[in-house]
Amino acid sequence: MIKAIIFDLDGTLVDSVEYHTQAWVKAFQEYGYDFPFEQLRQQIGKGSKYIIGELLPADEAERLESDIAQYRKQYYQDNLLSKVQPFPQVKKLFATIKADKMKIILASSARNETIDHYKKLLEIEDLIDGATSTDDVAKSKPEPDIFVSALEKLGDISPEEVIVVGDSPYDAIAAGKASLRTIGVLCGGFERETLIQAGCISIYQDPADLLNNYPQFLKIDEAVK
Repeated sequence: MIKAIIFDLDGTLVDSVEYHTQAWVKAFQEYGYDFPFEQLRQQIGKGSKYIIGELLPADEAERLESDIAQYRKQYYQDNLLSKVQPFPQVKKLFATIKADKMKIILASSARNETIDHYKKLLEIEDLIDGATSTDDVAKSKPEPDIFVSALEKLGDISPEEVIVVGDSPYDAIAAGKASLRTIGVLCGGFERETLIQAGCISIYQDPADLLNNYPQFLKIDEAVK
């Protein structure tokens, strides 16, 4: 029986992936690197350390990681965060889940201040039981730390009683390392096959699709990919 759901934020509950990609393009350009938009888009969902570490030579990544990450964060906050819109039906989905006496935790590679903004944007502050961010852990996605922290907030609820909802393969990979099962959503822009290969047990379009198929999406032992 499912007792709690852990939700990713960017690309899952808010339509922000394109804006995050724009910020990464701008940040890399500021430090002399011109990566294609689509190449960077496929990286969204990871923590900054892993994006920079994968794309730059090791010595350059070590030298520039902090500067690029800070520039990206500030550019996103100053120029793009205000443009982000929620996906439809998130608040109603959360209210439905809470009416079934389940807990809801947010687990994001974003920073706390960004998560706070999203909570207000989505009008879900009184519908969640906690949130964990990249500020709270040593390693961000695709490492499992954020989901391990989320599980700790759930107390005595076991991983078998929890599901994760996320839009990226990095959600599924990180959740799997914490012995959690993941339902994928396509609204973040990743292909269905990519999400399945990363470990998602079932796929839906977006939060509205989850609501329209509620409570079927919770029957994860019957899920068909």
